[in-house]
Amino acid sequence: MQRNQHNREQGTDGLKAQSHVFKMKRHLEKWRGLGAGLIAVLLLLIATSAMQAQTTAQISGTVTDTTGAVIPGATVALVNEATQDTRMVKTNGAGLYSFPALLPSSYTIKVTAKGFQPKNLTGLILHAGDERAIPAFSLTIGAQSQAVTVSASSEMIPEDNGERSDVLSSKDIENLALEGRDTTELLKVLPGATTVGGGLTGANPSFNDLSISANESAIGNGININGVPNRGGTALLSDGVSVLDPGDNASSIGIISPEMTAEVSVQTSNFGAYVQNGPVVVSAISKSGTSHYHGVAYFDARNDALNANGWAQNHQGVAKAGAHYYYPGGSFGGPVPFTHKKLLFWGGYERWLQNPGNGNVLESYIPSPEMMAGDFSMDNPDNVALCPQGFSSTAQGNWCNNLAGTTMPDGTTITPGPGTSGAVIPSQYIDPGAAALASFWPKANANPATTPGGYNYYQPIDAPNDGWVYRARMDYNLNDNNKFYVAYQQAYSSTLAQGNGAHIYWTPGNSIPAPGGGLVGKVYTKSISGHFVHVFSPSTTNEFIAAWGFGSFPGQSHERGCYLSSVGIRVDTGW
Repeated sequence: MQRNQHNREQGTDGLKAQSHVFKMKRHLEKWRGLGAGLIAVLLLLIATSAMQAQTTAQISGTVTDTTGAVIPGATVALVNEATQDTRMVKTNGAGLYSFPALLPSSYTIKVTAKGFQPKNLTGLILHAGDERAIPAFSLTIGAQSQAVTVSASSEMIPEDNGERSDVLSSKDIENLALEGRDTTELLKVLPGATTVGGGLTGANPSFNDLSISANESAIGNGININGVPNRGGTALLSDGVSVLDPGDNASSIGIISPEMTAEVSVQTSNFGAYVQNGPVVVSAISKSGTSHYHGVAYFDARNDALNANGWAQNHQGVAKAGAHYYYPGGSFGGPVPFTHKKLLFWGGYERWLQNPGNGNVLESYIPSPEMMAGDFSMDNPDNVALCPQGFSSTAQGNWCNNLAGTTMPDGTTITPGPGTSGAVIPSQYIDPGAAALASFWPKANANPATTPGGYNYYQPIDAPNDGWVYRARMDYNLNDNNKFYVAYQQAYSSTLAQGNGAHIYWTPGNSIPAPGGGLVGKVYTKSISGHFVHVFSPSTTNEFIAAWGFGSFPGQSHERGCYLSSVGIRVDTGW
């Protein structure tokens, strides 16, 4: 999105805006020396398209003296407390100033004017989408060597609009309990957030972040905000990239990792007309480098070492597998050497080592080898073991129905064999395709007389869900008038589809693992965003934002060539 923001307080007219076209021409020679890195980023921004403006904030205010008279020409400096980057403007004839296109951070405002004592406002916290009107700076006549400093507060500086919004800060993300590693799970603590029930009782949310994947998101999977529809009513942005899967308005094409997120803002209503999404917008802002080096290494771990084995597993003689969820990772950021702290970087990586144990079980009825050969009689011991009551319409078990009297395609009627109950299907009537499929079936491994449900196949599935995610961000504060950043994230995960490998989208009843070791679901996600700001004058600022997101969700067999793929690509456009 490219926005020419004319500060309404400045009174900019069409002739003045037109003059900036000629100013741009004069700036071209200077821009040519910015280096290949800047050119590459600009090409990226031009090649891709625009994204939403909910990634930045805006402040405005007035400078007066103690009598309330405005002070034109006062210098207003805005300092990012994390990066020490500075932007400066002068108040116009009405004493007004404005700073659009600001990155979420904590800021200090410094106001100076000739003949007046300077005044500073510190600790001004801005979140994505904020529009703040700063109370008038009242300067006292006096020496410029002594400054008055005031600390900001939310009560002192209200938002300059009627929007309803909530923010999860980095401290909230760090201190609130997470079941998994998906930050959107925390949205359930916000006012107006409800969970969609799953299962027979509907008591539990339908999403489960215990074992995460590279496309994890509670948005569209069980959390409703402000009463909007579960799918399609909420936009999910990551540094401006729309990462909600466009295929079903659920899951994502970029997980919001808690260790890589600085804040999450949620706008629910009454936001400005420039906001392109809604009715609810969830915007996550990634961590970035600061003027000082900082890093962290961590190892988040959970396991079931103190848990007992499940009753069903004990009953079937299946040993406890040992579930574990291990997440080693780290991040590091700071200024790039020899750039005078103008070029800042940040990078983070997290590995996922997840194994839910043997709690996922497949239960089914497996015919005996004689049955698969067409012999449904009681002359075979295997058939007797499976159907102790014989073959009849009232026999227990899906394989014990009496086939006698069944008419074949040529009109032949199957009758029971001599002295037996049941029937024998002649080999010429066995479909070769069905016989080929049956050859992949596993062998019966449980006693139907003692197995709950009467199953003769009981298989706990060990389904590790491993993966990784990394994110990198580069901020370049070229000078007071030119600033940009680029953020990139990539993630990957792989596990048996549905945790058991029986089916891609759900687990049908009486399922067995798919041939070749089960179906494997893989997830590849990528996203990149760029943001460039150029200040032409105190009255005109140009903000150019671009984003691209990609998600691929192939499913394939462990050992065979079966390959099913679903790809989602999200590119946001607009000027």
